[in-house]
Amino acid sequence: MSRKKKDWKTEKDRVLSMSLEERRKEYRRSEYVPLDQINTWKQSQSTEVTEEEEGKDLLRDKVSLYKGDITILEVDAIVNAANSSLLGGGGVDGCIHKAAGSCLYEECITLKGCETGNAKITCGYDLPAKYVIHTVGPVARGHVGETETKDLTACYQNSLELVKGFGLRSVAFPCISTGIYGFPNEPAANIALETVKSWVKENHDKIERVIFCVFLEADYRIYKEKILQVFQDNDVTTEEDTEDGQKTEGTSPSKESRSKNQSEDRHDDDELDPPKEDADNHTAMEQDNLDSQTGEAEEKKADEKSENKEMEDATGEAEEKKADEKSENKEMEKDATEPEEKDMEKEKDTEKEKEKEKEKEKEKEKEKEKDTVKEMEIDTSASEQINAKVESLEGSDPTETDSTPSKDPVDKKE
Repeated sequence: MSRKKKDWKTEKDRVLSMSLEERRKEYRRSEYVPLDQINTWKQSQSTEVTEEEEGKDLLRDKVSLYKGDITILEVDAIVNAANSSLLGGGGVDGCIHKAAGSCLYEECITLKGCETGNAKITCGYDLPAKYVIHTVGPVARGHVGETETKDLTACYQNSLELVKGFGLRSVAFPCISTGIYGFPNEPAANIALETVKSWVKENHDKIERVIFCVFLEADYRIYKEKILQVFQDNDVTTEEDTEDGQKTEGTSPSKESRSKNQSEDRHDDDELDPPKEDADNHTAMEQDNLDSQTGEAEEKKADEKSENKEMEDATGEAEEKKADEKSENKEMEKDATEPEEKDMEKEKDTEKEKEKEKEKEKEKEKEKEKDTVKEMEIDTSASEQINAKVESLEGSDPTETDSTPSKDPVDKKE
């Protein structure tokens, strides 16, 4: 008896409504790795916490390096290095589709593909991960230019934005584009680490863990070396001030911290009632700070305008793409209906020809009937004539009498 096919929508609602314990009973594989069994980068280094680091939210607490199978990680989401169709392929893409089950494929069909650098999210179904984020990396073939770098960066950024948008707390990334797409491993690792670091610093309260999941030993060595450079021991997720008002080594002050410092400085100056010369200097410093903030605000506005313009351009491109798709669909429908119409016309012509042939046959039969009737009439007439002739012959005496003159010439001579 064949197994009944699951409806992906029903299965998705069911899986997402289940508790963790309920989902664990239905994992396709008994082997899985919970998040608490994956060491943070700080834990894996086994370094003692310094007084400077104590109580601070370190970047090293937010990231992990894991070597193994991404499909067994029990996290909120795993990222799939997909192709543009999103319908499965080789490498990690094929492994994820196989481990998640057929419902993942069915849901991916409805997504209608994905462009390079973009990302789309689906349910994880039979995976320990609750969600799968599909992103399409650039095809580099060994060449790393501005376009390839921008597209790969976008893969990580857009995937992380989906994590934030869906309220997820943990995500695992594979090595994107380093397989058959041919993106060199070291530049790819640099882009992954730097992009994640930048995003985590800006969204430290939105994420608990980002895992770099590598499968090959070569990639593990590359990431292990570069993660030491990118995630320094004293990197923190928030900018905090020391007691003397100086910034902590290895961090850059944010606008919020600068504003806070300025407010505290003004409060201290009011309490101490400084001399006029110091007050003038302080006023000049405040003006410089205000000018700096104004310049930064203007730069921010310019960036926002640029982003809005890019969004408008992207919206316009999306609308154009939809219009093109509609046009293509119309053409496809037209192409699909034309053969049907032609076939119908051919069938009609064939039927007409058959009807004509039937009419001709009927006419021929009628003519044959007429000819038969005529022949019968002729035969009847001839028969009647023969009968009349016979009757006339039967009415006369065939024997000759002595009184009947003989027509024989011999009798005349006698």
